[in-house]
Amino acid sequence: MAVHNYTLHEAVSGVYMITDGNYQNMFVTTSDGVVVVDAPSPLLNLIEPAIREVTDDPVTTLVYTHMHKDHIGSAGKVAAGKLATPDLEIYAGGGTAAYLQAKQDPNRPVPTHVFSDKMTFTRGGRTFEFEPHLYHCVAGDVLVSMPQEKVVMAVDLMAPDWVPIFDFDIAVDLFGYMNAFDYLLGLDFDTLIGGHAERLSKREDVQKTRDYVQDVYQTVKRMRSELDISGLYAEDRGTEQRLAKDLFTSVWLDAAKEIAERWQDGPMRGVDLWTESHCRAMFMYVHFTD
Repeated sequence: MAVHNYTLHEAVSGVYMITDGNYQNMFVTTSDGVVVVDAPSPLLNLIEPAIREVTDDPVTTLVYTHMHKDHIGSAGKVAAGKLATPDLEIYAGGGTAAYLQAKQDPNRPVPTHVFSDKMTFTRGGRTFEFEPHLYHCVAGDVLVSMPQEKVVMAVDLMAPDWVPIFDFDIAVDLFGYMNAFDYLLGLDFDTLIGGHAERLSKREDVQKTRDYVQDVYQTVKRMRSELDISGLYAEDRGTEQRLAKDLFTSVWLDAAKEIAERWQDGPMRGVDLWTESHCRAMFMYVHFTD
């Protein structure tokens, strides 16, 4: 008998999160089959047994939150598996669909339904809202919410008990990334599935991460405002670039040190691993874009 190393959490009745301790996806039972949101590569052999633990109903719908293969790299297996109906519907935002159409990766099948604006989707008595955002992935992200169940899925925005990973989880738009926390906290939800963790997230987890991100922003912005950059405008381009490197680096290193003093023993782990990268990414945003 195969041993499957996963944990199944039921957020509310019929709404489940699968995790291997790090990666997460969601599936929802309905009166018209199972809706699966994301199919992470590390969960390749876990999704089907986890669903079968709960129901014998087929998978009728697959939803992509974004195009990164670590989060939808098992979609091909789900689509070709015994659980999926022959006419499996796959939903994705426009940027993700365009990328996958060009990529032609069999592990990430091209969507059958594409949306560019917020849409409401109903399947077997369950209502989902798919809303395109741009807080993380260059091709766009989709916020999946179930208003009646008060469940939201916002992948790669945050993970409970941890600060974000490298460069705020390689966020491509820090303005959109920071605003996403306020947007989420403006929604009526109790449970959040963020794509990475061994447990479900709650509102207070979103708030803690927002507080950390805002601390990085405000600290870097203050230190950048105090920076004297007059010496950068030199005739020698090589000298100018050397000065820029030294000055800019000093800001994000000083900011990382100050933030670590406040958060090293705080409510979230990973400050020693990722805070310097956060300060570097935030400096680039503050200096060039803010």
